[in-house]
Formats: sequence, structure tokens, C-alpha cells
Amino acid sequence: MKILKIKKDGPHYVLYLSDEETLAMKESVFVRHNLYKGKDVDEEDVAAIAFDSARQEGIDLALKKLTNRKTEQEIRELLIDAKLSEQVIDEVVAYLSEYGFLDDEAYALLFSRDKRNINGYGPVKIAYALRRKGIDDEYIFRALEEYTTDSEKEMIQSIVEKKYLRGGELNKSWEKIVRFLLSRGFHYDVVKDVLSQWKN
Repeated sequence: MKILKIKKDGPHYVLYLSDEETLAMKESVFVRHNLYKGKDVDEEDVAAIAFDSARQEGIDLALKKLTNRKTEQEIRELLIDAKLSEQVIDEVVAYLSEYGFLDDEAYALLFSRDKRNINGYGPVKIAYALRRKGIDDEYIFRALEEYTTDSEKEMIQSIVEKKYLRGGELNKSWEKIVRFLLSRGFHYDVVKDVLSQWKN
């Protein structure tokens, strides 16, 4: 079959083929396959162009979303929602990983630091959030290595002093403060240890 006509439609080039089929693609795909009016293409060419086009759409969509950091699982879910095939999704993920756009280990470390330093979360809550984002336990363990028991104690001490301490006394019940600190993701034993200095 031949390419009878090529039309520009926004960011896409649309090919009109002699078997009455049409193919739409981004400029990068159009250039990669050296397409022009009158060129002969067979079914294998058309399948390769269609696959490359879907792959490019997936890469562009993922890169747009990666302006806010994402995990591999989140990117896969995004591409599934975009109705891309499993094979295309694997190709997109491989491309993003190869060029350093997708790195779950680095993501876990940055997420852990942000949630600890900006949100004041404990290690339990951070680990739970990372698991929900599809991060491997190995990466979670490494990301939380710098969140030592001492730094957890310091964080709890700081929260208690800012939020619950008035004139050297706790302004809420011990149980209420424990519940709050557990909800922030701190370990019970560490919470108990820090709060023991104010327990009668």
C-alpha cells in the first residue's frame, strides 16, 4: 500500500493510506520512519509505526506527569488509564528508567526526607506511604536508614515541646498525645520512651 496523503493536525501528522486506513503520529515518529507521500509501506511497516506512535504518546504523557515525581507503579497505572498495551507500557518504563527519569530508589530517599523534614512524619507512616506507591521493601529500608532511633526521638521531642508542653507540663492527656504521635507514624516504643519523662 502507498501513503496517499499527509495532513498536519495539531501536534500530529495523519497519514492516509491506499487501503483507506489512517495513521496519526507525533512529528518525532514521522521523522524516525522517514515517511513521505507516495512511499510504499506494508502491514509490518504499519504495525511498527503504530507501535512506535503509541510508545511515543506514552513517553510524552509520562514525562509530562514526571514534573511531579512518580514511582514506576504510578506511571504504569497512568499508562493503563491511557489504554496503552502492556508491551507499550513496558517499553515506556524501560525508556524512562534508561534515561534516569524513573528511579524508585532515588524517589524513596527523597520522599522519605521530604515527609520527615517538611511534614514531620515518622518512619512507620513513610514506609506505609511508599509501599502504597509500589516501592520495593529493599528501597524503603535504604531510604529509612538515615531515620535513626535518635532522630525519631528528636522529632517526637520537638513535636511534644511545640504542641503539648506548657510551663513544663503536658496540656493534653498522655494517651491522647500517644495516639497523635502514632498517627504520625512513630514507633510506639520510641514514643513511650520520649514521653516517659512527663509521666507521673
